[in-house]
Amino acid sequence: MKKTDPHYHGNDPRYSDLTEDQIPLTESLLDCMDRARPLWEYKIKDEIRRGNNVLVVAHANTLRGLIKVIDDIGDRQIQDVAMPTGVPFVYKFDRELNPTPPEGGSLTQVHTSGTFLEKPGLLKEALRRQKEWKTQVPGFESDEKVSGSRRVTTLEESLLTLRKEQEAERWVANHRVKVDGKDMDAELRLLDGSAYQVAKDAFAAPRFTDDPSEFEDFDDEAGFVDDEDSFFAATMRPLPTARPSGKESTTAAAAEKAAEEEEDDDEGPVVVLIRHGRTPHNNLGLFTGWEDVPLAPDGVEDAKDAGKLLRRHNFKFDVLYTSWLTRAIETGLYVLDELDLSWIPVVKSWRLNERMYGALTGKSKKMIANIYGEDQLKKWRRGFTIQPPPTSSYSLSYPGNDYRRTKYVKDIRVSFRETLFRSWEQRKFQLHRKFPKTESLKDCMDRSIPFYTERILKEAVGKGKRVLITSHENAIRGILMHLCDIPQEAMNQLHLPNGLPLVYSVKGRCITLLDDGSGKDPMEVHDFGPAAKYLFKPCEITDDFYDEMEKKGAQQQKEKDRETVSA
Repeated sequence: MKKTDPHYHGNDPRYSDLTEDQIPLTESLLDCMDRARPLWEYKIKDEIRRGNNVLVVAHANTLRGLIKVIDDIGDRQIQDVAMPTGVPFVYKFDRELNPTPPEGGSLTQVHTSGTFLEKPGLLKEALRRQKEWKTQVPGFESDEKVSGSRRVTTLEESLLTLRKEQEAERWVANHRVKVDGKDMDAELRLLDGSAYQVAKDAFAAPRFTDDPSEFEDFDDEAGFVDDEDSFFAATMRPLPTARPSGKESTTAAAAEKAAEEEEDDDEGPVVVLIRHGRTPHNNLGLFTGWEDVPLAPDGVEDAKDAGKLLRRHNFKFDVLYTSWLTRAIETGLYVLDELDLSWIPVVKSWRLNERMYGALTGKSKKMIANIYGEDQLKKWRRGFTIQPPPTSSYSLSYPGNDYRRTKYVKDIRVSFRETLFRSWEQRKFQLHRKFPKTESLKDCMDRSIPFYTERILKEAVGKGKRVLITSHENAIRGILMHLCDIPQEAMNQLHLPNGLPLVYSVKGRCITLLDDGSGKDPMEVHDFGPAAKYLFKPCEITDDFYDEMEKKGAQQQKEKDRETVSA
């Protein structure tokens, strides 16, 4: 491959940290396998020494390169090793990091010590089918590409389809058309004879919204005055104008102009914050907190829509920060998938987790209101320093009983009391950290704000990187409190919609929304609560703003001079 080739990888931003000499123009099978060796020597072996299980998802030849190193297989023998698509190949190691031989009856292959996690018949059929396709289908390679990702199996998809059909039947049964007093079982038709089409969202799950009563008890002293003089509008970034494609920009002048426009779009560091998409708990009105629930189907659409909106505005990111909870992680990955940025680094931290709701976790908000009263519910939900009742050390909702957290969280101080009790119970020493059993809104913000200032700001924003944060309402509210100087007394009056990108301009110190092309006012579509006026303040005008205006003016003058010469 030549460097002028449009497929030259030096033009791909994912390889921007490589030098020109490190980017291959072509590779032999041996070259591909040799570059897998440093990964084993300097990364994977270190993780195994620490007692961690390692999952490697890669391509056939790079995996064969790792197998070649692990089992010390020769150049000729490695050609006998196959890696079927989608079948796990597992290695176990002794204390010296030597691969242990497979047990008798295990499904393995020649020259290797790993074992397949698959039924022998299915694996044999997969290998046969792969070999057949490779010989009969032109251009087929063993690394099959799977378009998109599936959240359900074929059986689950069939059951979901059946459920939708049953719901449709019930809907039709309740909305039958009567002619002369008789039910018409034929398809529904309008008066003009055309077929009646059921709206796509007719059977969509209802979107959970906060109880409106939560935003009613505010007064003038707190700064919330509901009159015409206090009206404000959110700044909305318009849709970018369409640009000519690379095929249309064939002249040197057009290429130069496109480069200038691309440079003009580079606004330096930017931070986009997105609250995760909806979950079943959101739709059912349950306290979620640290309970690890996945996205609901409509929550997946929330995340995809956010990615599509960012793509329409030509957003690119260098790093994703998210929590340890599935719903936030999935939201970030769906957004990146829409942007074709699934390859960027992902940093996960428990400090971006949702607020820990203690004994309320998993319980219905309406049920809590019936038991304790609406006033107490509001205090627990929106009180800045009020903590809900703590959960028990033996509760499933206590984070300290989750193996994932007890093993990997290292930045929480040790709990002497929990360590003593658990060591006594297990009859051996069990170091236990002081995981939260309940949190107020302030407690949640006391961990999310420092994570932004000490990690995100120093590691990414301060170095000019473009940052995407997918997290939870209360963690994001804390970050916004810091970024937008929102007063403490207003924090319990700020609501963040699910799946909506909030764009923070580092230079202008302001939050903007993105134009979705619908022509609707986003402040009428989304409910941000009375404290929204603190969130959507006018952007600051700095010296950099005037420098940018001078730069744009010079570019416009340059374009006019070029057009004059061309004429």
